[in-house]
Amino acid sequence: MITRRLAALSDRALWLTIGAALFALSAWPLLLVELPPFQDLPNHVASAYIARHPEIYPDYVFNGLWKANSALELWLHQFADDHLMSAARAFVAIVLAVNAFVLPWFVLQLAGRRTMVTASLLIWPLVHSFCLAMGMCNFALAVPLSLIVLVLLGRQRTAPGAGLAIATVALSVAAWVAHPFPLIVVGGVCLIEALARRDRWWRAAATLLPLAPIAVLIAGTALHHLIKADGAPVAASRGFAFLTPWELPLHYWLDASGAFTRWGSATVIPAIALAVLAWRRRREPAPLTGWATVAVIVLYLGLPLMISNWWYLNSRMVPFVWIVLAVRVPPALPRWLAALLVASALGFSAALGVDYLRLDRDRAELTAGIDAVPARATLLPLLFHHRRTSDYTASLTHTWGYYVLAKQTSAPLVFAVERSYAITYRTFPPPALIPPALDRFAELNATPAQLCERAPPAATHLADCTAIWQLLWSQFWAEAEPRFSHVLTWAMPPEARAMMPASYRVVFAAGDLAIWARGGGSAMSSTQPPGAPAAR
Repeated sequence: MITRRLAALSDRALWLTIGAALFALSAWPLLLVELPPFQDLPNHVASAYIARHPEIYPDYVFNGLWKANSALELWLHQFADDHLMSAARAFVAIVLAVNAFVLPWFVLQLAGRRTMVTASLLIWPLVHSFCLAMGMCNFALAVPLSLIVLVLLGRQRTAPGAGLAIATVALSVAAWVAHPFPLIVVGGVCLIEALARRDRWWRAAATLLPLAPIAVLIAGTALHHLIKADGAPVAASRGFAFLTPWELPLHYWLDASGAFTRWGSATVIPAIALAVLAWRRRREPAPLTGWATVAVIVLYLGLPLMISNWWYLNSRMVPFVWIVLAVRVPPALPRWLAALLVASALGFSAALGVDYLRLDRDRAELTAGIDAVPARATLLPLLFHHRRTSDYTASLTHTWGYYVLAKQTSAPLVFAVERSYAITYRTFPPPALIPPALDRFAELNATPAQLCERAPPAATHLADCTAIWQLLWSQFWAEAEPRFSHVLTWAMPPEARAMMPASYRVVFAAGDLAIWARGGGSAMSSTQPPGAPAAR
């Protein structure tokens, strides 16, 4: 009965029905929490708050709204302080809706109605994607916008026109404001397609010409990012890392799935099915040439995980790997496979709701000390573990942002080391007290044994590591103690607790959380004795 009703729908009605279903499956958990538990999202909200209050945060410079990777910032700029959380949640809903409707529409435009239905059973993990779960909301929005640009460029190739070119340029600028990387991929795909199809020069020029203005903007964005601000830490621009060959197949799944915990691992089912189905049809004609498909996959395999301080570079290719495979799937699936894919989508949706609540409880534990922190305190967050119940994201990494909004505290972990960010330091603090050194300092140096694991062979004795570890913490506190009136510690082990300067005393403790104040009094609202090791 349902199949017959779907068959009676027009292409437009069927697309809207599929888009609404994909949106509902991914967006309903937003109703359960004040802010989705995305890893970087509290940092972005805190950045917006800091940018709006230069009188409270004179150490930062606002970098303006007209730049790439600023869609969320531009959106939040329109709302009052007490609505920033709701505005951020609304932006996430918009991103989910754009993905839910554009992804099946893209397949419809390239491969037709029946393939759209089949592909929608396989690409639903891209709606609530890994990038979104990580809090990379701008990139998650730019991907579907760039896919629309790709469709418009395809139309420009077959029937060029001034109106279509202007619309393409306008949408490209909107996508650039969200994030420039997907547009680079789209431009590369168009160039490969033109070469593979052996287009005449005038046809290739007509196709690629609408990308010329955005190419200039992207070049400016690259220069803006690469030219470091005066005083920026050198370590922020010298990172370089690759995934190992045996990690890449796993990340093909992980970097598409928006699951937070293993309970959401049902996304592995469409990941495997998509690869198998596309491989079986590799010799059949497809909307995108084999060269374009291979190029996208090779880029994913060949790009580094990190370059400069730009993490998850190759991971940003994964949505494009999935989509180029999706347009190659067959127009019909075996009933058992279709049923399995539907069941996996429903299971993922249910797990997503449970995980939203579970991770929000983690957030509540870490923010339980807000009342113990005075307004405009200089607060240093030291997280010895960046997660509690999440498996695939470090969901507690930027929960300190809630303290910024509630008490206007300092924000030493805010994204501010690059000129391309919303804000930049007016005068950079010591490198040890800002990212990238600070954000994982506590986690990587919690105990002497952890330092010993990373030490060179000549210093592998625990006694040697302990001496080096103590010196490391002593040097850290020599710089941090004069600058921070309060310290937030999470899951602090006894060894690190012993290194706390004597000037700090616990004024709040509950579970893994402790709030320390310089010259503070006795603990307040504590569930454990002041100075006791955090419960594990």
